[in-house]
Amino acid sequence: MKSSLYLTATVSPGNKIEIQNPHLVEGQTVEIIIIFPQQIPPNSNQKQSISLEERQAFLKLPLAERRRILENQAETMVSYHQQNTDWQEIMTDDIIEY
Repeated sequence: MKSSLYLTATVSPGNKIEIQNPHLVEGQTVEIIIIFPQQIPPNSNQKQSISLEERQAFLKLPLAERRRILENQAETMVSYHQQNTDWQEIMTDDIIEY
């Protein structure tokens, strides 16, 4: 059975990704799968990122309103992940946390 290690990385200048892990053996051949993030198209009332002021305004909302907003966001994410099952393909092997 293959074991897996899930990492995220930032692409460096020159379109390079560097991976360091104490469990990698020099000269060892490993399989690497790169998954490009798929952007969820924003709804007309949603933005991709919010400012600090918008975050602080959210925290000032009544608890019930914050819960309603978060519930709507969670439902959107569940729907997205049920429709797009690409993420399940990488979850078939054992995951080892280091």
